[in-house]
Amino acid sequence: MALFKPSRARRALISGICGFAMLASLPASPAYAWKPKTHIYLAEEVLRDALDNGKVTIYQTDYHTGRIVGVLGEYPVDPAILAALRAAPRQFRAGVLGPDAYPDILTGQQVIHPEAAHALDNDNGAAGSNAWLSHLWRRGFVESDSPQVRAFTIGYLTHAAGDVFAHTFVNHFAGGEFALTPDPTNAVKHLVLEGYIGKRTPSTVSAVSSTVTTGGPLNERKREDLGLEPEVNRSRSTYYGTISQDQTSIEGVEGFIYEELTYARPGSVLERSLMKGEGTTRSIPFVFSTLRNGLQAEVEAYDRERMSRRGPARVAYAALHGPVAEYKRAWIKDIDDGLAAFPAVSHEIARAIVYNEGGSDMARAKAVMDQYVVDHLASMAGTPDGVVATAAFISGVIDAILPPPAREALRAMMQAPMDLLIKGVSGRTADEWADYIKNPEAHFDEVMTRPGGGHGGESDHPIDLATFNRDYLKIEDPGYQNASLTWKIEDLPPAFNTVQLTKLMLLGDAGLEQIKNELAAKGAVMGENPGQFRNLLLGWIRSLDAGNQWQGGGGPQPALAAQGGSAWRLLFLNQVGERPWIAGPDSAEDAATSPPSVPAQDLAPFAGDWVTTYGRVTLAVDQDGALRGRLMVRDSDGGEREGERLELRDGGQAGVLTGASLYAGHRSDVALTFDAERRTFAGTSQAEGATSKSNWTGQRAATPAPQPEPAPPPAPTPAPTPAPETTPQPGSPARPVAQAGVFHELEDFDVRFDRAVAARNGSVHVFLTVRNTTASNRSIGAGVFKAVMTDIDGVGVSESQIWRATSEAPESFDATPVVGPGEEFGFRFVMSPASRVSPLSTVAIRESDARSIAFDVSGVTVGQVAPPAAGAGSGGFKALSELDVRIDGVVRGRDGRMEVFLTLRNPGDRIRTTSKGWIKISAQGPDGARITTRSALYPVRGPRSAELPLLVYIEPGREARLRYLFEASVSGPLTISDGSIEQVFTAGH
Repeated sequence: MALFKPSRARRALISGICGFAMLASLPASPAYAWKPKTHIYLAEEVLRDALDNGKVTIYQTDYHTGRIVGVLGEYPVDPAILAALRAAPRQFRAGVLGPDAYPDILTGQQVIHPEAAHALDNDNGAAGSNAWLSHLWRRGFVESDSPQVRAFTIGYLTHAAGDVFAHTFVNHFAGGEFALTPDPTNAVKHLVLEGYIGKRTPSTVSAVSSTVTTGGPLNERKREDLGLEPEVNRSRSTYYGTISQDQTSIEGVEGFIYEELTYARPGSVLERSLMKGEGTTRSIPFVFSTLRNGLQAEVEAYDRERMSRRGPARVAYAALHGPVAEYKRAWIKDIDDGLAAFPAVSHEIARAIVYNEGGSDMARAKAVMDQYVVDHLASMAGTPDGVVATAAFISGVIDAILPPPAREALRAMMQAPMDLLIKGVSGRTADEWADYIKNPEAHFDEVMTRPGGGHGGESDHPIDLATFNRDYLKIEDPGYQNASLTWKIEDLPPAFNTVQLTKLMLLGDAGLEQIKNELAAKGAVMGENPGQFRNLLLGWIRSLDAGNQWQGGGGPQPALAAQGGSAWRLLFLNQVGERPWIAGPDSAEDAATSPPSVPAQDLAPFAGDWVTTYGRVTLAVDQDGALRGRLMVRDSDGGEREGERLELRDGGQAGVLTGASLYAGHRSDVALTFDAERRTFAGTSQAEGATSKSNWTGQRAATPAPQPEPAPPPAPTPAPTPAPETTPQPGSPARPVAQAGVFHELEDFDVRFDRAVAARNGSVHVFLTVRNTTASNRSIGAGVFKAVMTDIDGVGVSESQIWRATSEAPESFDATPVVGPGEEFGFRFVMSPASRVSPLSTVAIRESDARSIAFDVSGVTVGQVAPPAAGAGSGGFKALSELDVRIDGVVRGRDGRMEVFLTLRNPGDRIRTTSKGWIKISAQGPDGARITTRSALYPVRGPRSAELPLLVYIEPGREARLRYLFEASVSGPLTISDGSIEQVFTAGH
């Protein structure tokens, strides 16, 4: 629609719609199961097995013991599937990203993942996600002969196989499916755990090789000149490279993605059955398909009415209504062009975020979306021209076509900045998500040990990093000290199950009959597959977000799980998060016999200082005769922190102790065997719900420590009981600042603070220069550097996305910047202060939590400073699990609601965060029932105004002053809880 000139309305529209676009395609979405890197790795392992000889190896398992027994057999891949994989491996890899990329991340997460779609016509399979998968299989494989489309479709189903098991695993720890309300703890746990598993995923080596021939020259004369033997000795070397963005493609698939995933034509399967649920209101394909179809209906109605008239009446009708109809035709053309271009945009974003050798590049992804906005999206929403298409006209058309939720969402997106928009839907800005994705290990213990996140009848299971490494990933690393350690497929049941189901999905009729007969010979029965296809993945997955889908419940059960799971128990491992559903062994031979009893051992010789695989511990005999101690775990920065509490008792055999390790509600069973001199031990640890064990070894730190006097048992892991009034002395509310204009040492880089300036929109631009102090190239993408800007009230915000420093306005980098040894590189952070009523104080720059440098930004003004609405309290601090808290005051606001002012102090040596819903304040309401403050944070200055950001950062040793709100009057003591510890404050405190 280039004939219409840009206007102020158009520019505003572009600004807002840019946010809509980024929201719809943002790859840093929180609802992944396996991270894309993990999906890709597992899929490539299956591809490698299938391509080498046209068969896949299926393993036999012992479901109850969690062991892989051995190879069940090799089974032929469906010939059509094999041909597609061999012809189009790049399209297969693109499909593996599934609904996390196509048609876009928001549609995938909010429309395809949940149980929202209706069941397909003439299909007795499940509704929800299965309807999408079955539709794609029919249109992309059964009815298509394109190798590229077929390979992409196979990849899409491969993604679903991973989600089935990964969400069951992650939901167990997080407390259920991804949810932001009522408590954001669940969402953050999902993000951190999924990100960490992805970071520990092995590198993906291509299943497709290249061959190089080497040896002497073939030319006889050249061999003589070189004095070589007459015989030509040539050798062929095969090379396998790591997967890169050049090894993935949707070439030949763009039209399929457009027709079957993007444009919901009138009467199509997408419109009738698939584009359903609340999530459609924010889906670009749904919103613009609906708008386009409505415009088309209006144009066709105009054409019919015009043709029904004759002579002057037709001319007059066309003169009156024709310009509007022609505008709508041009509008339709813009939407068609934009939707057709959308698959390529989603793919380019996937290349930037997932298949980028330099790491996820959010700046590049944003640049791709910015260009799509300019090229298509602004015009797709209707461009005012001031003649026919006024803003009121466009608004009226949208109101008449779109359902209320969709048009309200579209209007809000047109008026809101991008980050505010993303935050309103996902709970955080893109850059806040990026930091958790980029550095999950830095947030693991902070987030995953925090109680909370359970919902929908499910409970969360807190866990620390050392335990997760040891008991679930089978990695001997108490933290993230050795980044090269990765998990193995055979050690991680959900990963093994993903690979096994994906291979089974590739079987054709011959392979299915073969495995069915071999299972029957072992007494296992396969049922009939639900739905209209024999593919073992189809017919039963109602939701890609939910866990335990194979157990049936509210829908069909897969053929492999029928008949009480007799086939399932020979093919899959029992995994964490799986509800009991297969009966245990019923023969006497299967039950383990107890070892003969021996006299009780004296545990005193086992006491003392020990250095173990997972930290040092001092064991002491307690009053009840048990041996107890607290593990001290070494962090990546060299410091130590308290880990698990170890309880050991007589194991019934000489030199054997059994018991448990306990941490934040998490339990692992421990069995240790000591040598005769009680100098070393070797044993195992098995987490509750896990199907395999981890090795645990230790030796005495020095000479045996003298037996200490019996000590009382340690206090139980955080219980809701008041803690003492006093805690360690508070750190300084402010921190020293470094000199601007000179370099200061971080880790791989030195950093120099150049300047900070306030922008007209209230943001602060922080300009920095870094210098690479290593001997190798270093990539700088989102998350390599983090900035925390803190105001005078101690409230901090974080930023990790970098922008060009040379342009007047922020511009993204075209590619991930690479800084050579000794080279300097300048960039800027664009930061939004926590509020505009509190003066700024410092900005701290860090590469990790080990070290940060603070610079003074108190001279930067971003708003009208207001005085505090309440003074600092005089009472003492009380300890919560991570922060100390003090009540500063309780006052009645102008609207009659009660406001609580408090100070949170970070007593540790790491940055801490708090968020709405993480700290709850309760008191007695007017009717005697207890009420809790709103799930919101407010600045302490001036009248209560806009909320603070969802996540507030508190630097080590600093205090942050916050305001909370009761919706009604309260009386009596105030109870403050962070989910682990409760503290009660009475009048005067």
